[in-house]
Amino acid sequence: MKAKYLAMAAILAAALAIDVSAQDGVTTTKLLVDPPRWPSNGIAERELGDGQETWPENMFVEYSKGRLIAWVIVSPNRGQAKALDFFSGEVQDVEVKNPGGYNDSFVDAKGATHASNSVFDFRYKDPRPGGAIGDVQINEDSLQFDERIMYAPILDVSQRISPDDDMVIWRKVPLYCDSFSSGGSCKGWASLIGTAMDLRDGTMLIAGGKYIFRVRQDDLAPVGGAPHFHVVDEADIQRVIDKAEGSGIKDAHEFLIEQLHLR
Repeated sequence: MKAKYLAMAAILAAALAIDVSAQDGVTTTKLLVDPPRWPSNGIAERELGDGQETWPENMFVEYSKGRLIAWVIVSPNRGQAKALDFFSGEVQDVEVKNPGGYNDSFVDAKGATHASNSVFDFRYKDPRPGGAIGDVQINEDSLQFDERIMYAPILDVSQRISPDDDMVIWRKVPLYCDSFSSGGSCKGWASLIGTAMDLRDGTMLIAGGKYIFRVRQDDLAPVGGAPHFHVVDEADIQRVIDKAEGSGIKDAHEFLIEQLHLR
């Protein structure tokens, strides 16, 4: 127990500074927390699970050996749970307490427990519909093609709200590749975001299908390479939907790809 307290004290010493100021004869003390510094490796896309039966469900941040680790977990009801260190790309076979459900810890192959233990508050959006990360509201609304079109995606819209007056700053559709052709090209795009986590540096991790992307909170643009990810303004998607209505097309996935030049 003493070792645990010493470890937490070391974390606090590294992350916090004391600011003492006086105003009107009253001395106040507050904690100043520096934003976390994540590696800049130019990678904004990782894969975990298959996006069909297993997908990235849980995220948490662990402080270990002087660094912060952003973990992402897949935990199927049956089969092997896995944990991904997003920034290194390392994937491990792990054990979790709640297979198929929420987990904020796991045990690795060496028997070591990894858990959310940082002094920073990394806000997390769970897999349920809706929810927000800071000023960004996830899956706030959806757009649908003409119901007469047989093969058509439902496109979920995320939006950013001004913290001062609750005005909408933007509404965007984050698209990720959901299915591939035999030749390896994307033949279907989806937009439902299952989980997300604020990294407290102006970026966040968002997960959809089998992918985890690191994006900027101010515009959802990926922070580095993300070949299976596109962000499209709601108005551009709506124009494609309007153009498809009554056109007689049968596959809105293909129409979306052509109109938005997503190949």
